Amino acid sequence: MKKQRALEYLLWLTTLIVIFVGAWQLIGGFFEHQVLSQQENYLEKKGNLLLRMAKETNYNEATLQQLSKHYVEHADERVTYLTANGKIVFDTFDFDLSGTRTNRPEVKTVLAGGKIGTSLRKSATLKKELLYVAIPVRQDNHLVGILRIAESTTAFMAEASNVRNSILTVYVILCLFITVFVLYFLRQKNRPLETLLPAIKKMVANPTRTETIMQTTPHWEELYQALNQLSEQMSHTYKAYSATERQLHTLLNDLMIGIFIVDSENRLIMMNSEMKRQLGLFQNLAEKVNFAEVVKDPQLIQLIYRITPDAPFLHDEITLHQNGERVLDVDLRLFNEERQVLVMSYDMTQVRQLEKMQQDFVSNVSHELKTPVTSLIGFTETLLDGAKDDPETTTEFLRIMEKDAKRLQALIQDIIQLSKGQQDLDYPIQDVTIAELLKQILESYEAQIHSKNLNITLTGDSALTWSTKVELFYPIVKNLIENAIKYSPEKKKITITYHAADTLTLCVTDQGVGIDLDDQQRIFERFYRVDKARARQSGGTGLGLAIVKESVEKLNGKVQLESHPGVGSTFTVILPKL
Repeated sequence: MKKQRALEYLLWLTTLIVIFVGAWQLIGGFFEHQVLSQQENYLEKKGNLLLRMAKETNYNEATLQQLSKHYVEHADERVTYLTANGKIVFDTFDFDLSGTRTNRPEVKTVLAGGKIGTSLRKSATLKKELLYVAIPVRQDNHLVGILRIAESTTAFMAEASNVRNSILTVYVILCLFITVFVLYFLRQKNRPLETLLPAIKKMVANPTRTETIMQTTPHWEELYQALNQLSEQMSHTYKAYSATERQLHTLLNDLMIGIFIVDSENRLIMMNSEMKRQLGLFQNLAEKVNFAEVVKDPQLIQLIYRITPDAPFLHDEITLHQNGERVLDVDLRLFNEERQVLVMSYDMTQVRQLEKMQQDFVSNVSHELKTPVTSLIGFTETLLDGAKDDPETTTEFLRIMEKDAKRLQALIQDIIQLSKGQQDLDYPIQDVTIAELLKQILESYEAQIHSKNLNITLTGDSALTWSTKVELFYPIVKNLIENAIKYSPEKKKITITYHAADTLTLCVTDQGVGIDLDDQQRIFERFYRVDKARARQSGGTGLGLAIVKESVEKLNGKVQLESHPGVGSTFTVILPKL
């Protein structure tokens, strides 16, 4: 009977495994197809964007080549332009590449009249698998060229692999659940219910619940009564233990100190929420897993292995580089009785960052104040040494001194504004007419606008009013407009748009020099300048955008930047209702 039951279980288990494996093959194939399809659409949109940008700048092959070169400068992609006959005009990977590519599948598709050609194969030039997307270039409905974009599959399949692994994990868990359910159903179907064994299993599975067997069989009455008493005592004991354990876990999870414990076999016993945050772990951890599978930082792993009975205490400060740089002050202690290692970690990241910010701020303020002060002292000494007798020299020096004094005044005013922003001042909420405020600020810069012959465009409801804290809102608008005017070349256009619904959205767009992607990450830092020489020449203090960011945060809003070098910048401020 047992052998027959085991064969039945094995047959069901084999059938389920075949079904699950087959289903995963279908799911995996469909997922990979969807990833490739989405990436093809993505490359197609990028190619069309390149073509539109080229057309907007008097389209020709040289312009398209320059745009393509700039486009792939920081990307793992390759752009090739071919004539209508499939002859290579230029290739961003190898500028000396020549010949024809009419035998390539994606090119064949376009030459045959297709709207888009795609192909996935190993590149003979790059020696790695690439996804090719070819886009026809047409003028007056005639094919004049082919733009082909290629991207290494490793660039996007690695990210897709993480998603696929997550799907696989969920799928495996679901399959295991189904398998357990089916086997449990078969077991209940094939095996008669017993009295003692189910009750004992319930006691083990749920110790907090008291199981009572209602049987009056004379032969087993004493055993049943003993089991009932055991169940009751076990329930009381487990409830007391669970309450103590919950209190301990609650205490550990509420601590602002990261804690985890490793047993003598290097298995992770527990880890509190703060430690997970410090290590960048957001998923639930498996029980009794080896700590090295969870803790990936080699410094922390090395510290744990250094704990021995001869060295039961260790203290060190380490820097983690996973999920951003994080500084941890770590204490390790060995419990000799259980051979367990207790690791306590204090997150010192913000402390170290504040220390560095304080040092940088003092250094930058000293440097910024020193420059105009040195200039004023130098010109004053020159005038006192006799240059004041020359009227033309005196006038020129006084103008320079006036400019440096105004720059010094602007720097001091910005520092005062930042100091106010750091204080939690309870500014009153007032109604502001957006159009009037913008016109008022633009009037104060009328001389600069006129000297550069700039075209200023305001777009929005002229009667729109918004309730806000004017002391914080005014410097936001002023600094954005001032930057747009300062860094816009002559005869360019500045567009200011605004609209409001549940939130107020204000956009300031210029056609200036633009900002590199690397600089965009730091542009809102105090005293950070993209071009220090240009900023100082224009009188900038390096604090304007820092004031904008801090004022926006005080108003519970957010500021966004979209910029491309040589094209211009758009600053967008979104403020909620107060």
